[in-house]
Amino acid sequence: MSVRTDRFGNPIDPAVSYARGTILAGELEESLRQRHGFELVRAFFARGGDKSVYNLTGLIRGFPLQDPDDEWLKSYIHFNARVDGQLERVALKILGGDEAEHDGFLSNRVSAGILAIMLTVLAENDLVLSLVPADRSHPSIRSAVHLARGRFEEVIGVAAFEAAYAGGMRPKLIVISTIGPSKHHMDAVDVLRAVKVARQHGAMVMLDDAHMAARLAWYEEVPGLALGAPDLVVWSLDKHLGGPRSGFVAGRKDLIRRVRARAFALGLEAQPALYMAGLHALEAWDPQTIREAGEMARRCFEPLQALTGGRTYMAGPGLAVGGEDLLDLALERAGTRRSALVPVEAVAVASFAMMERDGIVTIPVAGMPGAASVFRIMMFPDGGRLGDDRLLASAKHGLDTLAAVVSDATRARVMLMGGA
Repeated sequence: MSVRTDRFGNPIDPAVSYARGTILAGELEESLRQRHGFELVRAFFARGGDKSVYNLTGLIRGFPLQDPDDEWLKSYIHFNARVDGQLERVALKILGGDEAEHDGFLSNRVSAGILAIMLTVLAENDLVLSLVPADRSHPSIRSAVHLARGRFEEVIGVAAFEAAYAGGMRPKLIVISTIGPSKHHMDAVDVLRAVKVARQHGAMVMLDDAHMAARLAWYEEVPGLALGAPDLVVWSLDKHLGGPRSGFVAGRKDLIRRVRARAFALGLEAQPALYMAGLHALEAWDPQTIREAGEMARRCFEPLQALTGGRTYMAGPGLAVGGEDLLDLALERAGTRRSALVPVEAVAVASFAMMERDGIVTIPVAGMPGAASVFRIMMFPDGGRLGDDRLLASAKHGLDTLAAVVSDATRARVMLMGGA
């Protein structure tokens, strides 16, 4: 097999679909990068408290527990004596489900829910075709398929999807990413078009609708279970929501019964505290906060476009620059074509520069594992508190810093890893 490379000639790691470098060489180095990121967060907290740090990840991953929850959480017996599908009912309602036809459960992560699905519905050598709007699907989909001993293929865009079927591809399962890890969005019309083709050829359909909260609030589309009547949907309760890191798995009752059993057998189900926090997050979900974040992104789009030479795109209620585009920009500004960094390292350097100076936490600072090589600024939840001018000034500082260190691996390593 030929080795895929990025535009700079760096070999792409198929496990993550971007190039590894000499600094961020693998998951160990990614974990050390995240560890250093939180060292910086702690330093800002120590100096200035909560107000000194700005969360621009699009994630809260909080535990909005309430006083009465103490009685629920004394033990698993106390919890199960009281729980009666409260979270499932709220989640299914938001998902557009029908309790007569659909069911669901909470897994400890979206990735865990996807794994339970693949281990349930796939037999050895079954083919899974992943349809993404751009770039790539989340690595957890490919990994789960391989763990289930299935085969994985990926296409970008509905035209390529239809061409795959025209060429004779017959997958057992279609996975459609409504919003990918790089925050590119697939229009609902294209989702429905793909679902129709899949149904014509007898394939099962799963929506990776992890970002459904943003999709509903910002793109004003119908919820996952109402979008082409998929067999299965996964949805994150921490993406543009206030819940803990967890994933709700929903779909046809007959399928969910089996998937839930597999999840429980493997310890992939959410524990009681996750359940209670997720329930409160769903009850408190306010689409207006996401819309306000999107309006800030829209205001900042043109100024950031000017800073990046037209390389910025709207990432739903946020802004983003692809890693390869960002590295191109840095080399252009540095007046060289020699880079000591691969794109994912360039993304991290620019993001860490914003963190070091301004206390701005973005996904390339705090995220793990890496899902995309993208410079992402999500305005939820703290963009409004930071303000447009300070955000743009910090982004400029990040780009300036990257241009200054793009050929200096030693300095970049210290920025990303600290003393590790």
